[in-house]
Amino acid sequence: MKKVALLLFLLATLFGTFAAGQYPPEWIQYVSDSYMYDIQSGKNDGNMSETDFKNHLLDMARTNLARQFEVGVRDAAELNKKSVDGRTSITYSSQTSFSTDINLKFAESKTAYDPVSGTGYAIAYIDRNAARDYYKNELDVICRKIDNAVASAGDYVDAGFNSKARAELEASLMQFGSADSSLLWLNIFGASGFELAGWQERLNTAERNIKKLLSKLQHATVIYLSCKADLFGKPYPALQNRLKGVLSKEGCSFTDNPAKADLAVEVSVAAREYNRLETGSNTLYFAYADAYISIDKKLVEKRVYEDNMSVKGGHTISYAEAAKAAFDKLAEKLGSIINQNI
Repeated sequence: MKKVALLLFLLATLFGTFAAGQYPPEWIQYVSDSYMYDIQSGKNDGNMSETDFKNHLLDMARTNLARQFEVGVRDAAELNKKSVDGRTSITYSSQTSFSTDINLKFAESKTAYDPVSGTGYAIAYIDRNAARDYYKNELDVICRKIDNAVASAGDYVDAGFNSKARAELEASLMQFGSADSSLLWLNIFGASGFELAGWQERLNTAERNIKKLLSKLQHATVIYLSCKADLFGKPYPALQNRLKGVLSKEGCSFTDNPAKADLAVEVSVAAREYNRLETGSNTLYFAYADAYISIDKKLVEKRVYEDNMSVKGGHTISYAEAAKAAFDKLAEKLGSIINQNI
């Protein structure tokens, strides 16, 4: 084939012209299935300079090559991507735009001009194999980043830093959007269905694993709890125990080391007499539990919640018992607030 191309080139050179609508014979390697290409040719009837005329043809060739990407994206929209839960509800049709600037970076070009006839030629072409190798490398880098994130998250869990593990895993989920784009272009540049399915399965497996880990970590929040309760001048440790019980039902655990906590929670409560209601021989006592709460996320060292609140309780025995009833109600309310900020 190379000998034939060389012979044709010599003949064309000898006769000093190429027939209009054809192309220089040495370009024959670019007009195969291994390349995406567009060829433009024409006669310079506008008295343009040779350089300007060749650039004019090259601009048209590059534009037409870019249009092939539009067709490729539309065709690739038929390629379904299995979602993590097994359904095929996610498709590449969500890729509503394409970037010729990004993908024309693979494009190379050549021009030729016959000064005798004034005929010019331009070709813009992309080596499909080179483009596929680029996107396969991108996918490999993405997968390795995801694997590294999972490994780092495991190390954080082992060290007791669940919040850091969650942050690592949540950040890794952003990689899957880039992977979708790379898969799309890999398909456009002619990757086999078998190869695409292999990459997709690898990504789906990774995404499923990450979401399973995140689900487990959601119910493994470590809390540093400082709870001070004053019951009319006496400490009331039962409030802290009650609050821990409420949070434990949601899968939270506790640490005495703030550095190993996901959340640092400070609660300060004081009982306050309110009034009493006498009905015949019965007396109903009412008291308030006045509370302050702050919640800090230790990973980012950021206060995410701070408030004052009062909860009312009642009892037939005494103000102290009424305050205890208020403390119990308060524990439920505080537990709900803390869970909302996990």
